[in-house]
Amino acid sequence: MGFKKVLPKFALINGGNMTGTATINSPAVFIENIDNIGLQVSWTGTPVGTITINGSIDGVTYSSFDFSPTLAQPAGSPGSYLVSINQAPFDYLQVSYTNASGSGSLTVFILGKDLN
Repeated sequence: MGFKKVLPKFALINGGNMTGTATINSPAVFIENIDNIGLQVSWTGTPVGTITINGSIDGVTYSSFDFSPTLAQPAGSPGSYLVSINQAPFDYLQVSYTNASGSGSLTVFILGKDLN
């Protein structure tokens, strides 16, 4: 029986303050050997802004993933969703939020598993 690699569940962002023109960036997570990644994104309050899931190979320059359909965005009321990222060819992952108006609290959990 082989060894299954996992990324144990933890909060990337825990109660991030979504107010003013704040930008919240999670710490970068090393995902090189993780095949499947799940994110649970939720927010409270009345924020309006943009959440992006970003990838990087060098751990310095991040670009956002493209999702189809596009991810739901905070639009003035509480909300949540799950994100499934399968076999991303990147070494690092980061979640970012930029607030345009309103306020609230952002929480993002991550976990990962390999295919073996």
